[in-house]
Amino acid sequence: MRNSTDHQLFDFVIVGAGPCGTAAAVEIAKSIPDAKIALVGGEPHPAYERPLLSKSALLDLSGELPPKILYGGLQGLSTLGVSTYIPDFATDINPIEKTITLASNQTIAYSKLLLATGSAPRRLNVPGAGLQCVHYLRTFEEARSIAACLGPAKKIVIIGGGFIGLEVAATARRAGCDVTVLEAGDRLLARGVPNIISARLTEKFKQEGVKLIFNASVSALQGSEYVTGVELSDGMKLPTDAVIIGIGNIPTTELALKAGLLIEDGIVTNHDGRTSDPDIYAAGDVARGPQGLSSHPNYTKRLEAWDPAMRQGVACAKVMSGKGEAEGFSPWIWSDQFDWDLQIAGHGELADESVIREGNAPDTITVLQLYQGRLIGLVSLNDSLNMTVGRRALKSNAEVDVSLAIDRSSRFKYAFI
Repeated sequence: MRNSTDHQLFDFVIVGAGPCGTAAAVEIAKSIPDAKIALVGGEPHPAYERPLLSKSALLDLSGELPPKILYGGLQGLSTLGVSTYIPDFATDINPIEKTITLASNQTIAYSKLLLATGSAPRRLNVPGAGLQCVHYLRTFEEARSIAACLGPAKKIVIIGGGFIGLEVAATARRAGCDVTVLEAGDRLLARGVPNIISARLTEKFKQEGVKLIFNASVSALQGSEYVTGVELSDGMKLPTDAVIIGIGNIPTTELALKAGLLIEDGIVTNHDGRTSDPDIYAAGDVARGPQGLSSHPNYTKRLEAWDPAMRQGVACAKVMSGKGEAEGFSPWIWSDQFDWDLQIAGHGELADESVIREGNAPDTITVLQLYQGRLIGLVSLNDSLNMTVGRRALKSNAEVDVSLAIDRSSRFKYAFI
């Protein structure tokens, strides 16, 4: 179907063909089988499992392991009636004419638009940051480039002690590398977990042979063509074969800015995912929306993780297609650190009290994060059962009996009232 300006017209256009955008396209296609849907994505692959990038993809030193494709790939999407523009980039939005301009010089029109453009790695701004063998990890191709640098006795310096940095560090050690992690703060995962979890992880990484340097400030990367060293502001110099940088992400809002949407550390949305333009929605890493907390009704946040992104994509699709309402959910994050399992749920950053429950097995612990006596967040280390129980309690905004919560002889579920 074409409009008067001879643009291909779609009922729904989704920009961003990662897991979030693709989940939305699939949901709409299943809800409205005759809908005209376009999915635009700049990577050479359809949606794939990104959590594997810091794990098994890095251990494939041969470079032969393909990405784990979701939703049946291009063929599966075609079967559902989704038109794919992959790889292609959306370069401009005209919200008046309701058109998208693509890098391929095509122009497509929409009735409703979803921006699922994700985020991009924050870049290190020091001399030498553009040298060869300086890597960031966001895409499959970047994971493959990092994998080519790993191997026994290779010296790897990782800048950033967050989730990406630690997962890559653990994988690099498994590959036999000599690994050093530089963290600008005074502890690991400072933005994501309580002090006690940081301390346990610090000991674990040291036991696994990872060198940790805290309060580290990188002044320069050394080398002529390829990176050969990292220089710190205190004068310390670390020889290296490769540098991996994981210092956070920045929401990809360039298209939203061109469309004149409201931006505040991401695209501002309401609880339905609708932006300041009633026909444009946003979901995933790029979206900043209300978290639906009765205790903090005005609290908004970007949720930068796999599970929330998928959920947001589906929720937006239901609203856009008129087939349902956006359902509130409590965010959940998981991370593998060597043979340890770390899980985080809820909004512990808002807690006014933390309760620690030591596990009965070695290296297990659960931290309950409370606000005015009710569970608002949860962190578990090697205790997925407690996390399962705790996530159910988060949904009901449960009160917590602290005496039962810390009593290892009592079943965890009895701590919630």
